[in-house]
Amino acid sequence: MTHTFHPRVSRFTRSTAALAIASLSFTSLAQASQAESSAPQPAATSAPPKAPDKRQVEAARDAYLNGARLLDRRDLSGAETQFSKALKLNPANPDYATALALAREHHITELVQQAGKARILGQNTKADTLLAEARLLDPQNTIVTQHIDPGAIPTTFNPQIEPWIRESPSLAGPVTLLPNSSRQSFHLHTDSQEAVRQVMSRYGIRAVFEDTVPRQSLRFDLEDTPYQQAVPILLRMAGLFAVPLDSGSVIIATDTTENRQRLERQLQETIYVPGMTIEQMGELGNVVRNVFDIKQLTVQTNSGTLVIRAPEDILTAVNLTLADLIDGGSQVLIELKLYAVDQTRQREIGTQLPQQVGIYSVAGAAHDLVTANQSLVNQAISQGLIKPGSSDIIIALALIASGLVQSTLLSSTIGFFGGGITMTGLTLNQNPSFHLALNSSDTRSLDVIQVRVGDRQTANFRSGTRYPITTATYSSGITGNSSVPTGATINGVLVSSLLSQASSLTIPQIQYEDLGVTLKATPTVQKSGDITMHLDLKIEALAGGSANNIPILANRQFVSDVTVHDSETALLASTLTRSESAAVGGIPGLGELPGFQTATADKVAETDSSELILLITPHVVRRRSSITVGPRIPVSLPQTPD
Repeated sequence: MTHTFHPRVSRFTRSTAALAIASLSFTSLAQASQAESSAPQPAATSAPPKAPDKRQVEAARDAYLNGARLLDRRDLSGAETQFSKALKLNPANPDYATALALAREHHITELVQQAGKARILGQNTKADTLLAEARLLDPQNTIVTQHIDPGAIPTTFNPQIEPWIRESPSLAGPVTLLPNSSRQSFHLHTDSQEAVRQVMSRYGIRAVFEDTVPRQSLRFDLEDTPYQQAVPILLRMAGLFAVPLDSGSVIIATDTTENRQRLERQLQETIYVPGMTIEQMGELGNVVRNVFDIKQLTVQTNSGTLVIRAPEDILTAVNLTLADLIDGGSQVLIELKLYAVDQTRQREIGTQLPQQVGIYSVAGAAHDLVTANQSLVNQAISQGLIKPGSSDIIIALALIASGLVQSTLLSSTIGFFGGGITMTGLTLNQNPSFHLALNSSDTRSLDVIQVRVGDRQTANFRSGTRYPITTATYSSGITGNSSVPTGATINGVLVSSLLSQASSLTIPQIQYEDLGVTLKATPTVQKSGDITMHLDLKIEALAGGSANNIPILANRQFVSDVTVHDSETALLASTLTRSESAAVGGIPGLGELPGFQTATADKVAETDSSELILLITPHVVRRRSSITVGPRIPVSLPQTPD
């Protein structure tokens, strides 16, 4: 089990040993190997070199592992010392020589880089000192020789007491325990403090106890167990927790919330969460605070950040949890095409027969015509066109034939019956007609809308007008103006007149209604790539009536969930209005008989329809990760004692 200290100001980032080794070039490695081979060797003796015993091999391996840990913590000097120790104890292992060469080469490279930075900042003395230290490590290294010779090393130079020369000031990293890697067996029956002390010492760790740690009887039995498994089990059994003091010692305290807050080292981190509203940031802060039991959390809604102070393992769990949220969700481009189709069709087919029949006296009609045109009759007689003494019927026919007069009565006459004075004419009000007509008109309107919306967010579409409706009226004014003096005026206007106008003031209360089409679409991107849309379609219009002078609204609403593929179109169709009317004109009875409607009647049919068609096409323009399950995060919260 590894316990770490953490700085209180910022998170500590350290490069791994593998990264440090991988950063070296093959050329530098060859030069380092050459430098190692050119180093003075012990004088050869007649006796062969003594092979290291088992104890030296184990010590060399431990020194090599300690050097790797120090290299991981960027302690290059300490790593170089440990690798030299491992090579001295077991010179037969080539890995130790390679690790020493790599650590020294990396140390030289870092010194040269720091010298360059110091020279850019104008710190020439510091730059010369760093280059001198690099030359002291390897005078023949080309990385060092290509720079200006810094001259003699300052007399005050001492790498042991001036660590700032080797590395620029930086935040201290967390303290890491370095227990040995052996596997131990335990059969203990003692108090908790003694058990923890013995187990820790077996792994090379010194335990320091707080005064409040109780001594309770404990039985602890484990076989062949490493430190990472044995110590957590023992601490949980005893109700304790450990905080590192250095790489070889820890402080032990009772596992309570107060002790953890007092002893555990904490980090502070600012997490930026983009694309959230003020309300969403507040809710996210409450979730993080409650789930991870974080006591010190500040939500900065204006900048969209969370400032958290907590132990490193808790901060790691928070970052893993918020990683997918910070990365952002999917986004969908919804394309809406709105078609409104209004169609009117009028069809007229049939025969229009005369519906009125009249009779008149031919002699009487002729007499009236002659009397009305007596002057023309006299001229026609004088010119010999009409014989004197002719009857009124002959005179009327002669006038009509000559075109001097016209008679609508005679022109609509279809026949005569009778004779002499009783001759009678038969007339019709109209002539028969045959109708065959078709009138059709179509009106189409197209509205194309595109909107980009986030996953599980609602997009609103509205097409129409806002209609004002008076829902109530409020009358205000002044009553009881009998106390006003008679004849009193203000700027020449009678006060009584002003009061009467004020008393009749009426204030309406207006409410605006969205008439037309309102569509709400909420897309959800599935893992398979399909898109599920929650559609809420509402159509609102005036119904044509009113109640208490308030218009009645006709409302239609459609709510449904539909799943389509990416870039696939969903069709919604609705009939807004539809009306049909028919009129028949003909002879009663005869026009109603089957087969006689067209021949004896005129039928006019009219159809009016209004339809609405919506085409919705979603396009995924940004897709989030398809991972549905995140990593399992162990969250170790302080235990509450029973």
